[in-house]
Amino acid sequence: GKFLVVGYCILQYAMSRGNPNKTKNFPLVPFLAGIGVVSAILYYQYQRYGISLFVDRSSFDSSYSASEWHGILSNKTLLLIGGPHRGGTTVLWKALDAHPDISGLGTTPPAEDGSDDAVQRRKCGEGILIQDIYSRRGIGMEHMMKSNKGFQNRMMGLGKYALGKEDQVHLRESNARVTSQNMAKLLNRYNHYWNTSKSVLVEKSPPNAVMSRFLQAIYNEGRAAGDGLQIKFLFMTRHPIANAIAHQNVLRETYDVPFATLMDNYVQIHRYLQEDMPHLRNEPMLIKLEDFASNPNSQVGKIYQWLGVDSSPEIVKDVLENRMQESIRDDPNSKYREQWCKAIDSNDRSWHTSITSKYQPLIDDLQLGYDITDGWCK
Repeated sequence: GKFLVVGYCILQYAMSRGNPNKTKNFPLVPFLAGIGVVSAILYYQYQRYGISLFVDRSSFDSSYSASEWHGILSNKTLLLIGGPHRGGTTVLWKALDAHPDISGLGTTPPAEDGSDDAVQRRKCGEGILIQDIYSRRGIGMEHMMKSNKGFQNRMMGLGKYALGKEDQVHLRESNARVTSQNMAKLLNRYNHYWNTSKSVLVEKSPPNAVMSRFLQAIYNEGRAAGDGLQIKFLFMTRHPIANAIAHQNVLRETYDVPFATLMDNYVQIHRYLQEDMPHLRNEPMLIKLEDFASNPNSQVGKIYQWLGVDSSPEIVKDVLENRMQESIRDDPNSKYREQWCKAIDSNDRSWHTSITSKYQPLIDDLQLGYDITDGWCK
């Protein structure tokens, strides 16, 4: 309130300065309305990104060395989640973060008193957006760059980043950034957003799907054999047509990405993932959003068991019905399937036929088991 009064007085003084005999009254109501709008925007952003939106993130960095991190992570599990954007990784993160023995990297730090993350209702954060070790490939910059034609024409950002040059997208263990110093730098940045007393620490960034071998290497750098740390990967995918339409909906206010480009991006992400899976240790897991949503009790219990945390029916029930504080829709593709199938019925079928004839064989090659022909509409 004091800041508002001071600001208003400064405006009044500035407007009367040119003629001291005549004071110009700056309208109070529009001034307060403007302040209210700005405050609402800032509050929304604060709720989403936390105080680090206004302060350099490095201010919150820890200063542990690589060897100290090896000790901190001893006998813990570091879980890295990836998959296509708009593919369900956020709801997966929420189901994991709600477990009392798991801490997900959120947009705000965990409570200092050690309160459960579920009680705090923390929002999912993505490590790729706050680190500065490897390229974000334009992820998270779409709104800022929507008027930049050069950015729009480059294979960067949501829906097309995987189509960039392979050496810049598909990072592997041979990358020069794989050093103990960079490992410590990453973890020192993430530490502020984790509760490291938990047995499982989760970092969710969809592009982890195209750089899993790089991440496995960097987090293993300098580790002693038998220190007990397990680095695991969990990937989630979704029906390609639903995924493409979901991208279109979220990108509508930024820039237009052709439907074929969205499909190409989806295919390329899964090609890289398919190539990398045999190189990942500790039994990497790939699940479908559709399976997860249709039977969350079974899927969540299976994931908990795989992670080595309490997977009893009681804890799964408590997470899904209470701690998660969000219901999982049993058919997350329904509105996208309806949109796609109505378009087939009302428009020239030639374009839809060209999409299905080109991409169904590619989807089949990936062995994902998805039908993008008219069978999806039945």
